[in-house]
Amino acid sequence: MTGLWLILTIVYTIVVLVSLVLVIEQMREPVWSFAWMMSIVFIPVVGLLLFILIGYRPARQRKTAPPHIERSERIPFITLLENNSDAKLAIHNRLEVLHNGDNTFSSIARELARARESIHIEYYIFCEDEVGTQIALLLEQKAREGVEVRLIFDAVGSWKLSKAFISRLRASGVEVGSFSPVSFPWFTHRLNYRNHRKIVVVDGKVAYTGGINIAERYLKGDTMGLWHDVHLRIEGDAVADFQRLFLSDWSLVRGVTIDSPRYFPLPEVTEQAPMQVVWSSVSSRWSAISQAFFAAITGAARTITISTPYFIPSVALLEALKVAALKGVDVRIVIPAKSDSRLVHLATCSFVDGLLSAGVKVYLYTAGFLHSKLIAVDGRMASVGTANMDIRSLEDNFEVSTFIYDREVVRQLSATLDDYISHSRRVMPDEWYGRSRGQRMLEALARLFSPLL
Repeated sequence: MTGLWLILTIVYTIVVLVSLVLVIEQMREPVWSFAWMMSIVFIPVVGLLLFILIGYRPARQRKTAPPHIERSERIPFITLLENNSDAKLAIHNRLEVLHNGDNTFSSIARELARARESIHIEYYIFCEDEVGTQIALLLEQKAREGVEVRLIFDAVGSWKLSKAFISRLRASGVEVGSFSPVSFPWFTHRLNYRNHRKIVVVDGKVAYTGGINIAERYLKGDTMGLWHDVHLRIEGDAVADFQRLFLSDWSLVRGVTIDSPRYFPLPEVTEQAPMQVVWSSVSSRWSAISQAFFAAITGAARTITISTPYFIPSVALLEALKVAALKGVDVRIVIPAKSDSRLVHLATCSFVDGLLSAGVKVYLYTAGFLHSKLIAVDGRMASVGTANMDIRSLEDNFEVSTFIYDREVVRQLSATLDDYISHSRRVMPDEWYGRSRGQRMLEALARLFSPLL
């Protein structure tokens, strides 16, 4: 018996030591590291499994230093995005802002029907409902016509897709890839790192991106009400960025490299709508989208307006918002009054006290579920994309966001944010501070788990 305990003690010690080394190697915030270290020491088996599933992050890629760019050549914000994600400034574009599911799905369907060469479509959630079935039928039809059709769906986000649904797509000639499938019980940390991107590219000439998944909740709503969100239709120079990003993801999913120039036709757009396409993932050298948000907030002079369904910011972003408000910038944040995740909503609410104390205006959207990820700064820049302002999106997921510098498009997106506010209830400090001790405790407990949500 003594020998057995000795063996168990040795195994326990080795497991704990190896686990602690893995935690330390992550070189993340000390509070984060300390929390995981305590979990592993006191509950080694459970703590280690949780760390592997949701805590461990692969080492970010080491890249050579970016080419030197004189500050006089570029606005510093543009230079940042060029350096942290190779997001070249695309000048000649034609942009259309699409609101909610009715506008977005009808536009995508029309474009798919016009496809002649290729369709590349990538979504975190692809539902087997009325909307998903209609899109799938279009993809099948175009594949039978000889169009190259490739579809990527996230294995976790789209876990409800049936084998029959996928088989029908493949039988018609659609090439289908599942991003990072997870098999139980042989699961790994892959469960935590998901492809949250929403991308459509047709013939290399037209692209779509934004926050809207393929689901009828954006048309008919659900128990949360109608889901409100924004998408972009893009023609011009920036389409090539989305094509490259899709093909990069396709290589990850299928192990096939596609780089033929025929997927990158010369754009015919002459209008000027400057923008940058920024992408990030757990393996990226930099947290590019997070850095972009930080730079946009700290660089604001007059106004910052943000809508996000899930607000669990990093320490840096939270502090940047507070500092902006304290120095006189009109900072407004719109979040849903109710959420599809009770725990996430509680964690979100835990940040409101600090925001209000700094002078940030917080609004609770009441006309359904607000799923939109928008930022507008000073009437000169706006962002539309897939990334929520939470740690999961900005540190773990595969995401893509656009940063737009066209004044008319920025005006439209700012008007959208103003419309969200008109359908929201402003959080008044006196009322908010008066909520019950029990509610505050629930929010504080949820915040402890916020890096994991």
